[in-house]
Formats: sequence, structure tokens, C-alpha cells
Amino acid sequence: MTRHQSGYISGRPNIVILGAGFGGVACAQTLRGVDANVIIIDRNNHHLFQPLLYQVATGVLDESDIAFPVRRIFRRQSNVSVIVGEVEKIDMKKCEIHTGERTIHWDHLVVATGMRDNYFGNDQWEEIAPGLKSLTQAVEIRNRVLNAFEQADLCFGEDQIADRRAWMTFVVVGAGATGVELAGAIKQLAVDQIAPDFKNLDTTKAKVILVEGAPRILGAMSPKTSEKASKILKSYGVEIREGQMVKDVREDGVQIDDEFVPCRTVVWAAGVRGSSLAEQLGVPLQHSGRVAVEPDLTLPSRSDVRVIGDLAQISDPRTGKEVPGVAQGALQMGRYAGVHINLAMSGHPESGRKKPFTYFDKGTMATVGRGKAVLESFGVRLSGFPAWVIWAFVHIFFLVGFRSRIAAMWGWAWAYLLFSGNNEIITRPVRSEKAQK
Repeated sequence: MTRHQSGYISGRPNIVILGAGFGGVACAQTLRGVDANVIIIDRNNHHLFQPLLYQVATGVLDESDIAFPVRRIFRRQSNVSVIVGEVEKIDMKKCEIHTGERTIHWDHLVVATGMRDNYFGNDQWEEIAPGLKSLTQAVEIRNRVLNAFEQADLCFGEDQIADRRAWMTFVVVGAGATGVELAGAIKQLAVDQIAPDFKNLDTTKAKVILVEGAPRILGAMSPKTSEKASKILKSYGVEIREGQMVKDVREDGVQIDDEFVPCRTVVWAAGVRGSSLAEQLGVPLQHSGRVAVEPDLTLPSRSDVRVIGDLAQISDPRTGKEVPGVAQGALQMGRYAGVHINLAMSGHPESGRKKPFTYFDKGTMATVGRGKAVLESFGVRLSGFPAWVIWAFVHIFFLVGFRSRIAAMWGWAWAYLLFSGNNEIITRPVRSEKAQK
């Protein structure tokens, strides 16, 4: 068996990449063959395909279907080393990263640590209403959703009708792509996947409420596409509350404007803010804690530090529009950063007159139910099953690992043809009505 090992070599320059998401992985892959130590640091040992997290949260896919070990991605790239750990400090003066007991010097630093959930000053809601940014959160949401049906099944007395209704009510806060996809998937779970498994509970009566403070859902897409998505969701049974605000989140329900909605399961998809590590970069942070970068993705006055992905705030010089925090943007930034680090290290004449980063917008898409999606790309708008087929193809293409692609295809076929999920297992003790009291 051929081994592909060399790893860290003393005396070579260090290119340190913080984060193994789309941007970090793309940057490291672009640095293949560079005579340097490419060091990736992430708190997790896996690269996560975040666009499909909601399918793990609703049992359609298993965790391993959308995650792949970082070390395996770079098994054959000999200049890459992987460190699994928390970054505790970024020392901008000494050009050092502190993680655990290790101190790592950088010659070039790429910060690709992404975003976290934004509760807009109400961080106490996080425990009740988890977001959907990690595998841990996806599994937690799956546990809560599945457990809600189990608890509703126990409320069979006449005096428990209100409790049953509360357990059967699910509130998704925020109607961007994540919120829309999750709301549709929860309803799909209740109607298509688990209904035959409950003999004393009609899960199809589950109430899914999608709350959006803006006037319409999917604000990043056109009004026509937003309207189509809204109609599909409503036809499937999702209740949409547009132009309404969540004022409070409690264990027993959610305050939406002047109405209190009793429920036991709330998921937060209403906003994001920059990684806490951005605060250590020594620059003023912009809206939502993002980092304003130069046209070449470097920090002002720091040609050795680049910020990429969701965390970077930059406008496309051709359109003047801000680059959205989506996977395709992170991939393009990662490749751009890798190319220009390579030029800088090689002393290539082009390194002194870098072209600014430009964003190639390939379009936007979102699923809105079983076998249905909406899509906008290059002026073309599609909805329904044709859009879903394209959505599925695109996501299969970008999944890392042959096994992941096959597993995802199987999971979707299983859910679409046999009305069942791949993982509908509760993996922690259930949260009961009695335990809450």
C-alpha cells in the first residue's frame, strides 16, 4: 500500500488555515505542490456539507452522509497537516496561533472560521431554540423533533389536548433558505415519513409555523420565486407568518408579535454573526461581526492575513453588490486566496499587481418540500420537480467523497419512493412534559 506522508517539515514557510469549511478546504487544495507547510486547524475533525444539515435534522440523511474526515480529504496532499483543536488566541503582532499547548507561527494566515447564530442580544434563547450550523445541532434538532411526536403520543386524555397540540407545533424562526428548507422538511417528516408508525397519533396534523420578519420569505431571491415557494409550502401545510417578529422564546412557547403560540420545539434560522475569532484580528468589525477586507481579501495593512468565506465582507467590483455568504462564494474565495498566496511565495511578478476578487454568481436554490424546489440561475427561474432535480444534481456534485454521494442519492430515493428516512433515531434521553415541570 502506497503511503502519502510527509506533513510538517521544519524550515519551510507556514501557511495556516483556520477552518475546514468550503473556503478553507478549497484554499488548501489550491496550494497543492507549494513548498510550504499548509496547516489546517479546526475544532472538528470533519469537513461538513452545511447545505444538507436540515436533512440530518429531519432524519432523511445520516450524519456520515454529509461529513467527511478532513485528514482523508488531504491523504494524498503531502504538504498538508491537520490539527483538531480550539484556537484560543490569534497574536497579530507575533504572527502566532495558540491552540491548546501548541504555538504555531504563520507566514501566511487564512481565516475561514465562518459564522455563528445571531440571537440579536437574546442569547438566552439559544438553549431553547438551537440553530443549524453543526452536526451536533442537527442531531439535537432531530432528537427534539422526533421526541415531540413521542411526547404527543403520550397525551391521550381529554385533559391533555392542549399539551398534545403544543408538542405537535413546530416553530422555525427565519425564512431564508435554511428556514424554508427546514420547515418543509419537518412537515414532510410528519406527513410522509413517520405517519404510518404511530397508531394513536395523527402526525399529519403537525403544525409547522415559519416566521419571517421581512415582508416575504427567501428575500435573497426574486419576489416571483418567493411567491412560488410560499405557495408550495402552504399547499404542503406549512403556515407562513411574514412581516411578524418573535418577541420571546420560552420552554412552553413563542411570542410572535402580540400572539403567544404554545409549542415545545423551536429552531432558530433568523440570522448569523461573525466567528468570535474575528474580534482578535485587530480591525473594526462590520455589520453582524463580519470583517471588511481589501479587494484581494487581505486585511488592511496586512498582506499576510486573508479572511475568506462568510466571515469576509466584500463587494464585487463589477456589480457593486456584496458577495453573499454562501458555499459558492467561500469556494471561490478559497481558490483565489490559494492562488495568490502561491504567487506571493514564489515571488512571481503578478503577485504585486493582483486582480481584485470577483464573484461568479451561479444562482440560488432551495428545496420547499418533497421533490420540489425553487431555483434562480442566469436569469432562469424554475420551481417544482425540475428545480429539485437540478438541486439534487448540484448537491451530489459538491459532496466530498464517493460514499457520500451514493449515500445521499440512496437517502433521497428512499425518502421519495418509500416515504421513509434513513435515521429517525433519538440518541439522548427524551425531554418530557413532567421533566419540564
